[in-house]
Amino acid sequence: MRSLWLLLIVPLLSGCWDRVEMNDVSFFMASALDMTDKGEMKVSIQVPIPVGAGSGEGGKASAGGSLGKTYFVVTSTGINIHDAERKIQNKMSRQFFKGHRRVVFVGEKFARRGIKDVLDYYSRDPGSRLRTYIVVAKGGEASKLLLNDHPIERIPAEDVRELETSGTGTSVTFRDFLMTQANEGIVPVMGAVELFSPTVDSGNEEHFRLNSLSSTAVFKNYRLVGYLNDIETRSMNWIKNKLDQTIVAEKLLRAGGNVGAVLNSTSSRIVTTFNGDKVLIHIVLNGTGVLNEANVDMDMSNPKNISDIERELGEAIAGQALRTVKKAQTEWKADVFGIGLQLHRFQPNAWKKVRGNWDETFAGAEVSVKANIKLHRAGIITDSLTNERTEAK
Repeated sequence: MRSLWLLLIVPLLSGCWDRVEMNDVSFFMASALDMTDKGEMKVSIQVPIPVGAGSGEGGKASAGGSLGKTYFVVTSTGINIHDAERKIQNKMSRQFFKGHRRVVFVGEKFARRGIKDVLDYYSRDPGSRLRTYIVVAKGGEASKLLLNDHPIERIPAEDVRELETSGTGTSVTFRDFLMTQANEGIVPVMGAVELFSPTVDSGNEEHFRLNSLSSTAVFKNYRLVGYLNDIETRSMNWIKNKLDQTIVAEKLLRAGGNVGAVLNSTSSRIVTTFNGDKVLIHIVLNGTGVLNEANVDMDMSNPKNISDIERELGEAIAGQALRTVKKAQTEWKADVFGIGLQLHRFQPNAWKKVRGNWDETFAGAEVSVKANIKLHRAGIITDSLTNERTEAK
């Protein structure tokens, strides 16, 4: 019996039948999706060059590979993504692996046409991960983002991934987008990336450009309809309770100058009521932090002056949030804040009345915003260096 059991176990000790050696694999780090003038899908992939792939003088390994770079980009066109990736594989001697892909860039032209087919492919493909970030290449082709050399990161796409994880702008993965699209009462969004010069002086242009993730792309029915800028993005994330920390810098007329503060804790509360057929939406934003800069004609040791700054700063933030909501109402009739989703969850009976026509209902809703800002400290000095008087204007 022992011999029989040993014979039965022997077939289970064989090696992995579908193994692929490391030197036969190329890793995806990022993909770019664009639409050609002929309506074909243009797919570009960014592949890192392994250290020592090329050799320098004296047989020493070259960190940048034989091409003098740390990556290369391969592009092909096809009737769909699968067809284009098949053609890319035919151009490569190594089998590519998608599990390490960090970001998928979508060109603006393609995004305005619709990304439903893209989401269908990535949700079906077993080699793709739904936790991969998806962003829009604002104002241009996505492939150009893959070809932009970054001064710090060896792989340019890694910079965008770091921006996504840092909470700088809007961070959305395929999983996030699909879950939002499946919910009622909210419109999906994703981050938007654009290239910019690192210097303000255009006459002294550098040889490289940096990525900016300050904008947010708004989608309706899987199509790109517009963008929110950096301030509007902050207001949106604050209303959605997805803002962990933020820096605010505002001109305060009554305080006679400008201030800069770091808000380490933010929250929001949305109250939705009905007045006949009219929907009333009241948004309350809360923020606590530290005053880091105060270029005002005030005595900062006076608690009353701090309260005045808090009040005027809250008014400025509330105005920004209200303008953001109005923009979403008038330009796109798109509830990017999830107000309808909250209504669905906490007031199901009221949601049934507006469920069939929420876009129009949201567009016609009366909105009010209030911001409560609390500054615990005013820095390490008690008075403003620009202060000429001890009393506020």
